[in-house]
Amino acid sequence: MSTTMTMTVTPTHYSSIPTLDYSKSQRPGPERDAFLASLRDILINIGFLYLSNHSVAMDTVNKVIAYAPKFFALPQEIKDSVDFTRSPAFLGYFNVGGQRVVHARSGTEGPSPISETREQFTFAADRDPKLVDGYPEWAKQDGTGLWPADEVIPGFKAALVDYYQQVEQLSYDFAALIAESLGLNPAAFEQWFDKDRKKMQPRVKLMRYPPPTDPSNPKETGIDSHEDRGFLTFLLQASSVAGLEVRNISGEWLPCPPVDGTFVVNLGRALEKVTRGVCMATSHRVLSPPGPEVRYSVPFFSNVSMYVRLADADPQFPQEVWDMYQARQQKLGRPVEWVFSNMDKQLAGLTRLTYKVKNHPEMGMKYHPVFFKEVFPNGPPPQSSKVKGVMA
Repeated sequence: MSTTMTMTVTPTHYSSIPTLDYSKSQRPGPERDAFLASLRDILINIGFLYLSNHSVAMDTVNKVIAYAPKFFALPQEIKDSVDFTRSPAFLGYFNVGGQRVVHARSGTEGPSPISETREQFTFAADRDPKLVDGYPEWAKQDGTGLWPADEVIPGFKAALVDYYQQVEQLSYDFAALIAESLGLNPAAFEQWFDKDRKKMQPRVKLMRYPPPTDPSNPKETGIDSHEDRGFLTFLLQASSVAGLEVRNISGEWLPCPPVDGTFVVNLGRALEKVTRGVCMATSHRVLSPPGPEVRYSVPFFSNVSMYVRLADADPQFPQEVWDMYQARQQKLGRPVEWVFSNMDKQLAGLTRLTYKVKNHPEMGMKYHPVFFKEVFPNGPPPQSSKVKGVMA
């Protein structure tokens, strides 16, 4: 390791989201050492950061920013033609306006007083859907996407797939930096990914947050408080309209406004679990803009292989890292010992499809009827149409 480990502990009360310059991690020397030390502190004590001077070409980023409003301005019948309910891979257009929420941490269901309002288009590079005998049901949740015809919105698919591929590579490169910052071999997290990257299918969403339909309703929002379920999220805030808020570990909501040329990076529950709680998944939400402007954003969700079990994690951190983790837990009055859930002991592909079917029962009935009966042995739940689906 090129980095000398020194223990630092960020106060539990922080009032802004830190920024790291990715370019400083790309060349050996004191700046890279400082980058890794700062990253380690953020991973353990904050869970959110801005990443500037990243490796994704700004021309590629700007094309996506330009296409976001163009897609959502298409006639409704064109958007409906690529509705995600037509996709066994849960890819496509989704108009969200539901009351039922599946909470990211607990996986529990139930009525929610929060009404979420947004449009989203989920996409990915095409993958083999494995719709043949011999593959388990949960292996069939990846596949090909739904796209509007090129003559309707020329260059749309090509631009978004180019963006997808560049951010996907950044996600793996950044995971190596995370491992190194925590005192591990840079390749330590490779065990959680397929060696053949085309066996994995991270998801990206174009998202549109309109002003609330009822401005007098304080419980109408874009996305309610949640933690992302995956490994890492790289969020492009694709307009100047704010709305993202992060909950610090003092319980306060901090604004995370758009900053040109950056991604907002946050840690998901999968990363939290494979580090046994050392890395911290942080709650966040998106408030509906007051209007008349609309907010656009583009989150990229990386994840682990479908063929791993999170409960197999046994990271060999140096003592300095464990000391930082224990200091944080003691400040917060939380237990130090990490406890895996029963679902963490299952293959990740199984838990992922379970989550999707709980979020979208109508999709489970249509494309995974046998698996659906295992998830809902007593039949479909009431109101099984529009649900949260942040990570579908």
